[in-house]
Amino acid sequence: MKKLYLFVTCFAMSFSFAQNSKEKQNVSLTFGKEAKKAVVYFGCENFKENSELQTCMNKNLNQDIQTQISFFSNIADYLHIETAQSKLGFKINEDGNFDDVSTDGSNPIFNSVALSSLVLLNNKMERANLKITPAKGVDGKAVAMKYTMPLRYESAEKNNDFETFPSENRVLFTLKTDEETIEVRIDKEFNLTTFGNNGSREYYLGKFSNLFEMASIDPYATAFDSAFKSGAIDITKGKIDDKEYKLQIKNFFENDPSVQVLITVVREENGTWAEYYEYKTKKEFNQSKFASLTYR
Repeated sequence: MKKLYLFVTCFAMSFSFAQNSKEKQNVSLTFGKEAKKAVVYFGCENFKENSELQTCMNKNLNQDIQTQISFFSNIADYLHIETAQSKLGFKINEDGNFDDVSTDGSNPIFNSVALSSLVLLNNKMERANLKITPAKGVDGKAVAMKYTMPLRYESAEKNNDFETFPSENRVLFTLKTDEETIEVRIDKEFNLTTFGNNGSREYYLGKFSNLFEMASIDPYATAFDSAFKSGAIDITKGKIDDKEYKLQIKNFFENDPSVQVLITVVREENGTWAEYYEYKTKKEFNQSKFASLTYR
């Protein structure tokens, strides 16, 4: 059982929010211009006073972000992420859209999920034709408002065996293009690096702060899109006991907490790939002979 704690503060003031009985977190929100009328978040249209609008927005946005980000527990379980935190920054611009989205956190995977929450929320708004009314300045014109949203994840179960792995890096997944095979690797600090292989040699490609950054440029963008549509993405392949196996992740990009991330072992038989075994937990997979194929 995993727990996801999301702490969202969206008030136009310095504000203390209790995380538990012993800790508090102070968050200051800054704005580019003085606002006379607060943002009207969808579902808050019946409120008139700024304090009511701010309270309503805080409640509704908190719930919406929790809904959009709750699938992270599946990814965290797969990657053995027990705790993670990030600070999500964004503006609600003059058109009532989320803008200038950024993250500030040490875990690139959690940063990716934090960024994705607003992308998914934007998609929800477009599908349902939901609108955010921007804030109004003293002259009655729309103004952009800047917000800071601290998010924290904590697993209810502490059982991280990543530290015992006989390797500093492991393969997260493998992307393919017409020219090369690209390995996305993750180290014990959850840093993301990419390495290319053109069939004759391996070479370093780059380091990324989150998956969104990686997926925004080619060749990664095209490869990610293909993996997203297929529902499965290759981890790596290799030989064990003189037999060729391929490892795949299913549902890694599925934004649904009820859908489990699975690790599938596929074996080559007579020139074709056939499903050999499916692991429902990363712990189960790590205890198998196939885990060594991911070590780098």
